[in-house]
Amino acid sequence: MSQNDQSLSVHVPGRDPEVVHIAGDGPFPLGRSADNKIVVNDSAVSRKHAEIVLRDGGYWIQDLKSKNGTKINGTLIQAPSQLNPGDRIDIGPCQIHFGRAKDPGSSSARVADTKAPGTVHAVPLKDLVHASQSVTNLKAIAATGASPQRMAKFFEGMERLGPALLAHKPMAELFQFIVDLTSEVLNSDRTVLILRGEDGQELIPKAVKQRGSTLGQEIVVSRSIARRAIDDRTAILTSDAQSDERFKEQQSVIRQRINSAMCVPLWHEDEVLGVLYVDNVAAPLPYEHTDLLILTHIGHLAAVKILETKSLEELQRTRQMEEELRRAANLQQSLLPDEPFLSPPYRIAGKNIPSSEVGGDYFDFIDGDARVLTVGLGDVAGKGMPAALLMTNLHASVRAHVESQSELPVVMARLNRSIHHAVRGERFITLVLIAIHRETGGLQYVNAGHNPPYLVHASGDTEMLSVGGLLLGMFPEATYESAALELKAGDVLVLYSDGVTEARDAADEEFGEERLESFLRKNRSMDPEALVDALIRTVHEFSKDGKPGDDVTVTVIRRD
Repeated sequence: MSQNDQSLSVHVPGRDPEVVHIAGDGPFPLGRSADNKIVVNDSAVSRKHAEIVLRDGGYWIQDLKSKNGTKINGTLIQAPSQLNPGDRIDIGPCQIHFGRAKDPGSSSARVADTKAPGTVHAVPLKDLVHASQSVTNLKAIAATGASPQRMAKFFEGMERLGPALLAHKPMAELFQFIVDLTSEVLNSDRTVLILRGEDGQELIPKAVKQRGSTLGQEIVVSRSIARRAIDDRTAILTSDAQSDERFKEQQSVIRQRINSAMCVPLWHEDEVLGVLYVDNVAAPLPYEHTDLLILTHIGHLAAVKILETKSLEELQRTRQMEEELRRAANLQQSLLPDEPFLSPPYRIAGKNIPSSEVGGDYFDFIDGDARVLTVGLGDVAGKGMPAALLMTNLHASVRAHVESQSELPVVMARLNRSIHHAVRGERFITLVLIAIHRETGGLQYVNAGHNPPYLVHASGDTEMLSVGGLLLGMFPEATYESAALELKAGDVLVLYSDGVTEARDAADEEFGEERLESFLRKNRSMDPEALVDALIRTVHEFSKDGKPGDDVTVTVIRRD
């Protein structure tokens, strides 16, 4: 089977599942329109909803700006995402299961709204658990019908289950191991492990085991039987479906030629994860109460192992994410100036304190021209990795444009177009750029929607630098204007992010521009590095918990 041959099982509410095969490079459009390669006919699906393409030896899916979005395994995708066998694509109530095209003779299962057979035996879990935990009750079971062979089988099964489930296995491998072990212990022709979906109602087959004459047949598990096992916490046993008068009208059961079947919850304490289903087509002996005891205990031990594996894998993912965030934070901080910049008569200092591991604030000192020194400070909307990645892009872009173009309005317009192309209007950036002529102290600045920097003169008078234009990334053709000022001896220019002015105290009052301006007037004679630290410390103390709700970034430029 080629690596590039794949199948998608399309499940639309109210319709039978459909399997679509794809092979080659694609692209393979997916949507409601009939001219798509993968048609998902539901009102929640856009006409051209998504697209699957072959890239680097694997298939990737990209949402095409659909109205309801596209999820993979419950997570909304924002960018092209690779598909792995077993992945579930969610679009509204519709599901598409992605996996390699099946070989002839392989097996599958589904849960369907077939008319369920009458039950020969339905036992609440609490009764089965109580019976199996009591030696007296086990003797009573044997005395009332269970043969010595059945009892020996029960004890043999119990002895094998615990040790077999001790070793850690990845989740998908664990599912298959459980059905393989169950099939072997109970000598079943067909075994299915079914888990509940995120909403608790959907029932999703996760692993199948078939053998003998049933190999390659689709297993149809009655939804009502499975739901009864889950909702009522009941173990269910049916026997001899072909001969039982109650099953005469149950064509789905007769068609599958089920001689004996059992369905038990995957349970641990008050939680039910799904069901284990087994049946036999031509068993010499139908399943009995002892077999139901065995399967019930398998269901319990399997659930415990699944929950344990889920917790372990979540812990591993968390640790991996924390490590990736730590590395990203180190990389991000390495892009920002870590030392004050000294170029007499100018002294510049800056610092960034992210509110989480990584943030979206940016500042930089660009010393690319012997006559001009450029300082920038910006804020990417949002937090976390998306904002951090965009900030990294901004860092490189600002340097490239500033070093190739001296006019800041032109630089800002070019930045705006490139950022809009990257984010398609879904994110935006505020940014202020200041170019200082080293000899004269004259400065040119452009403010693209950022908090206006404060120019604090030696006299204590202040000016706010607000001339510029719109936020970056909103409209590709936006234009910008600049303004000119002079930085005189003793003057201090302070750039800051909204994490400073929007920090809130216990009474939900903002730090605000008035406090900031007062603080700067009072402390204008401080060295830039000391002023940066003092302002950040003051904001932290104001917000009480020592960690404001947003990134805090401050840059101070002083002319001696």
